[in-house]
Amino acid sequence: MIPPAYLGKPFETAHQHYLVSQGAEVDSGDLEHLIRIVGEHGYGSEPGSQLICLVNPAEAEIIAGFRAGETNNNTAVARHDYIPSQGSPAYLQPENIVGQIAPAKFNGLKVNGSYGPLFVIQSDFVPEKYVSVFATYGPNSIQNVIGVRQHPNTTYQGLRQIPGARDSHPLLDSYFQRSFGTGVRRRGQAAVCQIKETGSYEIPEIPK
Repeated sequence: MIPPAYLGKPFETAHQHYLVSQGAEVDSGDLEHLIRIVGEHGYGSEPGSQLICLVNPAEAEIIAGFRAGETNNNTAVARHDYIPSQGSPAYLQPENIVGQIAPAKFNGLKVNGSYGPLFVIQSDFVPEKYVSVFATYGPNSIQNVIGVRQHPNTTYQGLRQIPGARDSHPLLDSYFQRSFGTGVRRRGQAAVCQIKETGSYEIPEIPK
């Protein structure tokens, strides 16, 4: 499927958002590339939107060392400084910070810091050697990249108690049931980079 054009810029059929870093460790160029390919579709720059970088703690530790104008991992020169969030431990800053510091939390998630327009959030649910960038528009927004799906009939929504042999007290053989799913709304609104030197993108194995 060819992505829709944005502001007159067309995209080719081969255009994709599953990338390979071509390096053994994440570098600032990987983040800037992810920002660029999400932004070229018009996501992340509108009022009320925020770009998120979701990473494993291993990659978050490397990203925390990026400094503007300095080479990182012997490959890329960073365009931005990594700035710890308001919830980070106290630290010394030899230079003045210009601009707003990332909040301690964003929609209930702890924010490690920021790199350019990105809020960096680490999670053990993210496999090592994978970095994702996406734009969010807030909880339950229909503009988010992924939405929660549930039955259109309100009777079947939410957590339901299904009665067993008796529909009155004491409750016997009753059980609780809830059904829902997820679906991607806008494929161009997110991108993932696998951190490896050569080869094609591989789908990560998620532990069950």
